[in-house]
Amino acid sequence: MKMETENGYLYVYGVINNKNLKLGIKGLKDKPIEKIDFRDISALTSIYPILHPALKEDEAMQHADILKKIAKKTTVIPMSFGMVFNDQEILEMILSKSCMAIKQTLALIDGKIELGVKVVQNQFYDAPNGIALEILGQLDKLSVKSVKGDNFSSRLLLNHSFLVEKNKFSKFSKEIAELEEKHKNLKFIYTGPWPPYSFVNINIKGS
Repeated sequence: MKMETENGYLYVYGVINNKNLKLGIKGLKDKPIEKIDFRDISALTSIYPILHPALKEDEAMQHADILKKIAKKTTVIPMSFGMVFNDQEILEMILSKSCMAIKQTLALIDGKIELGVKVVQNQFYDAPNGIALEILGQLDKLSVKSVKGDNFSSRLLLNHSFLVEKNKFSKFSKEIAELEEKHKNLKFIYTGPWPPYSFVNINIKGS
């Protein structure tokens, strides 16, 4: 069934496996989020008034909060803010081109969360050589995959995102606490859990 878009365009929050799921979550502009099923995947969308939304901090934060709510209910490939399509036909055409990559990514991230770890040395302390690799090795043992972020400071020893099975979240957090206790001269910045943005490499663009 075609989703009615006479009063706006299709804003896409993410893509999930096609399943009998009732979200009960409101999207941007307080519009209900609806599923658009395509083969064995589904796009989560709501009606949005304009095709090319300007980046507004409040709406970007709402978008992130909505994705967190969705991620608590099901595995989702998150879309970045402002992914808007003219109509369902165009959305389905894009999904058709990306369907295989979407299914592979959903399989990779199913049952997993993203956790971020930054390790910073203060200006009065020179960390021993190899300490970053040692810390990374400990955390990699508890994750499925990790990716390196930007090194934006010479004091930044480690900046990685980790894909972690949900049932290992507490174990990973405990490991962070133990590393903080062991390396008291280093500052650990631990964030998450997040939808796994860093592990989604699919080029989907609105139009």
